[in-house]
Amino acid sequence: MAYNPAGNTTLTSSLAHLATVHYKTRALDQTKQVFVFNEGTEPDELPLRQGKTVQWYRYLLFGANTSPSTEGTVGTSLTLTSATISATVSEYSDFISLSKLLVATAIDNIKANAAEQLGYRAGLTVDTITRTEFDSAVASVQFATLGAALGSVDFRRAVTALQANNVRPKSGTDYIGIVHPYALFDLRSDNSGGGFIDVMKYANPQSLANYPTKPGEAGMVESCRLLKSTNVGTTGTAPQVQYYTYVIGKGAAGSVDLSGMGPTQVMDPDKQMFNIMVHDDSGGSISNPTGTIAAAVAYWFAFVVRLLDTTTYRYRIILADSSII
Repeated sequence: MAYNPAGNTTLTSSLAHLATVHYKTRALDQTKQVFVFNEGTEPDELPLRQGKTVQWYRYLLFGANTSPSTEGTVGTSLTLTSATISATVSEYSDFISLSKLLVATAIDNIKANAAEQLGYRAGLTVDTITRTEFDSAVASVQFATLGAALGSVDFRRAVTALQANNVRPKSGTDYIGIVHPYALFDLRSDNSGGGFIDVMKYANPQSLANYPTKPGEAGMVESCRLLKSTNVGTTGTAPQVQYYTYVIGKGAAGSVDLSGMGPTQVMDPDKQMFNIMVHDDSGGSISNPTGTIAAAVAYWFAFVVRLLDTTTYRYRIILADSSII
């Protein structure tokens, strides 16, 4: 008979009371997107008690006058012409309710964690609604890449197309570029003459790459400040998926909040928290007389995003294949 120095081990079946699992009370991190599409809009606000529809207007430009005036003749007055664009704010909301027993027995701070998860959903909602408005005119603003994959020349082409239509940079001297990491990989691998790598040899590297000042920022190329996002539009099916790359100028789209009731502006959900309402009702109320629902977390906001110029679109979308998928 073999000698067994330890008569009792963790595998002894008669020791039914042994703790077998240590439950961590802190959740693991998540692979969250960053929200960058608001950077491509012109923020505005709709005052309270002024209705829910906002209307913009712009005057139509006159052409050049190449006809000399007739001496001694007053002539005829020109007629001003304006055009309007309108949008109606909509409300968006969600909630998570928690039972009294769940709050009392959960090993984590489940109200705080529920608020965090709901806040991410709210931020993603805002980013997706904004991106979808840009995508709505893709048929009118799209370019195919000039090469097999995204390169500096494609940004040069998009910026040139905007400049040819007198579209000004979004901020200062910079247009905004929003690009998927797969497409960004190809851009940074562009070693053609005048391409990304070639330009890097002669320029200040801090102005072109690896010098982020905001969440998701990826550098500069061809007067475009690049922002990374995985929440871009796509077309096609795997493995022939094309990722949308956005090049945005000034006045492309407006984002309008109902005053004081718009969404929280969040770019990095790991560092910023969407404004979430937390309601405690463990004492009971007319709709919850036994206090069975101990708490609820919720968001509510009212806003709208609208393209501001559909005569001269002030952005372009580059459809780019990826070389690494």
